[in-house]
Amino acid sequence: MAVITVSRHFGAGGWTLGEKLAKRFGYRCIHEGMITEVAAKAKVTSEQIRALEEIGADKLMRFLHKLVKTSYVERLTSDKYGFVDEKIYVDTVRNIIQELYEQGDVVIIGRGSQYILKGFANTWHLLLVGDLPDRIRFVMNKYQLSESEAEKGIKKRDQTRTRFLNFFSESKSHDDPLLYDLVLNMSRISMEKVEQLVEDLIFK
Repeated sequence: MAVITVSRHFGAGGWTLGEKLAKRFGYRCIHEGMITEVAAKAKVTSEQIRALEEIGADKLMRFLHKLVKTSYVERLTSDKYGFVDEKIYVDTVRNIIQELYEQGDVVIIGRGSQYILKGFANTWHLLLVGDLPDRIRFVMNKYQLSESEAEKGIKKRDQTRTRFLNFFSESKSHDDPLLYDLVLNMSRISMEKVEQLVEDLIFK
C-alpha cells in the first residue's frame, strides 16, 4: 500500500499527474477536497481555510478587522463558530494526512505532505518543476488565459506556495531535492514518460 505525495510548481502539471497516477494504480487522489475536510474538523468554513492558506492567520485577522464589524470577528473566533489559526490548521492537516497514510493507496497533491510524511515507510515524494515559458503555456491552455494573465497567476501561486509551506517547515528552500525521491523537470519529460518512471520507481 504505497502513498505518493506530489509537490509542484503551478503550471508544471501536478494535478494532472496526480489524477493520472491515481487512475493508473487504482488509488484515490486527494487535493482540493481536503479543504472541506480540514474545515469540518476545525469547525470553520472552507472560505476561512482558503484565506488562511492564501495569506496566513495574522494577515487574515487584520483583514477581517478592517473589513467587517468587531462583533462579526468575535463570532468567527468564538467556540460556537470555531476558529482556525496556523497551529490548529497544521495539526488538523497533519492528522488528516497521517490518516490517509494509514489507509494507503493514495496520491496526495500538495498540502505539505512531503514534510508530514517525511521518512514514513513506503511513501514516495515527487516534485514537479518546469521552465517558466512552458508553465505559462500549460496554464494558458488549461485555464483559457492570456499569456500575461497566466504569468501573473503563476507568480502569485508560487508566492502563495512558499508562504503555505512555511507553515510546515522553515526550510530555506521547499524545492530542496533531498526532500524528494524524484524531481521531474516537465519541460524535458512527457507526462506519459513520467507515469512510467513513477511506476518503475514504486513497483519494480
